[in-house]
Amino acid sequence: MDVGLLVQLGVIAAVLVVLWVLPDWEVHRRRARRWGRRLGVVAAEPPGQSGPPIERLAADATRIRSAIRQAPSGTPAARIRGWLKAYDDVLVQACRALDLEQRLDRLPPGVERDFERERVERLLVRAGLLGDPRR
Repeated sequence: MDVGLLVQLGVIAAVLVVLWVLPDWEVHRRRARRWGRRLGVVAAEPPGQSGPPIERLAADATRIRSAIRQAPSGTPAARIRGWLKAYDDVLVQACRALDLEQRLDRLPPGVERDFERERVERLLVRAGLLGDPRR
C-alpha cells in the first residue's frame, strides 16, 4: 500500500474527527473529565456552594429567632407557625452548609420536632453560627 495514500486517509480521518468533536466540545470535555475522575486520572472538582452564604444564614436565623421570642401576646398562631417553619428551614440549610446531622426536615410539627430544633440550635451555637439562645 502506498504511504502517501495512508497519509491522505489519516488527514481525512483527523479532519472528520475534528469536525465531529468541535460542535459538541463542551459535551465531550465533560464526558472526558467524568471518565477521568472515575479512573482516578483527573482530580475531583471541589464542591461548589449550593446555598446562601453562611453569614446570611446566621443573620436570618438570629433575626427570625428574635422575632419569635419577642412576639407580643396576641400574635396570631399562624404567624408564629410561619416563623417557626422559616426558622427550621434556615436551621436545616445551616446544618447542610456545616455538614451537621439534623432531622428537622423529616419530623412532623410537634414535641419531637421542638426537641430537635433545640438540639440543632445547640449544635449551631457550638459551631459558632448562633449566639447563646438564652440571650
